[in-house]
Amino acid sequence: MARRKNAFSGNLSDVDLRLMRVFKTVIECGGLSAAQTELGVGRSTISRQLSDLEARLGLRLCHRGRSGFSLTQQGRQTVEYIDQLLQSIEDFKSNMAGISNRLVGKIEIGMIDYTVSDTANPLVGAIRQFKELAPGVTVNLMSGTPNEVERGVIDGHLHLGIVPDYHRHASLRYTHLYDETVGLYCGGDHPLALAIADGMALTEKEVYKHALVYRSYHESDKLRDKKQRFPMGSSAYQTEAVLALVQSGVYLGFFPSHCLHSMAGKNHEILPETFRYASSICAVWRADRNQSIVLQDFLKLLCKKQKR
Repeated sequence: MARRKNAFSGNLSDVDLRLMRVFKTVIECGGLSAAQTELGVGRSTISRQLSDLEARLGLRLCHRGRSGFSLTQQGRQTVEYIDQLLQSIEDFKSNMAGISNRLVGKIEIGMIDYTVSDTANPLVGAIRQFKELAPGVTVNLMSGTPNEVERGVIDGHLHLGIVPDYHRHASLRYTHLYDETVGLYCGGDHPLALAIADGMALTEKEVYKHALVYRSYHESDKLRDKKQRFPMGSSAYQTEAVLALVQSGVYLGFFPSHCLHSMAGKNHEILPETFRYASSICAVWRADRNQSIVLQDFLKLLCKKQKR
């Protein structure tokens, strides 16, 4: 196969990196029009910058025009490589700054939703202390399902994840942070809620008759064992959705006990001696980031006991 005359030579300049960041921003915003505010320039300028990047790389990266914005197959592959490159640059800057005892850069952290309200979670305290230690480092947070957070760590978008410890990937490193207490709850005018309010004693057999909210992703073996005898009533990805479904009085649901303070109305825990359990929450990061000075300094604060 003949080599393309305009194939990428492998040499990179500051201009190339700037164009790559423009390309990444357009993708994150979902198109040129949406990226105008983020980039502070007009659509025509962004289109020209993308054309410059395509010419530089010798590839057609995306389709753009009246039909909308979409990536080509080569564009999708290029995005992955650009993400890796830009992340490597950030890691290099952070590590070099660490050598001179001047920590700079950023840490991207992913966590499952409704975790920071748990007083056992050391994240908030670690961020506060880290800001005093390294004022030049920005800490960014996002929340998602355990699968989304773990995938973000694996593909490099996240430096650190905080997730339940129920299955492990060989390429990742894990350390225990704290235990989260989880119980089975009912609320609203659910028959079990009314029975508990009237002081009636419940039996497991009676509880298992009622429909339960299931999670729309892989859960721990411990929780699946507890759920398997319940009829499936609904499914949800986020803890907030589970809370809403329980508050409706239609379904039972498992969720962390520290979430109760955020729920309106009267909610009741069901047979805690039977259904309550502890879920191990851990910090997870990629093994090849063990040399990141910024990340390791943050982990030291996160993993030590501290008061919120």
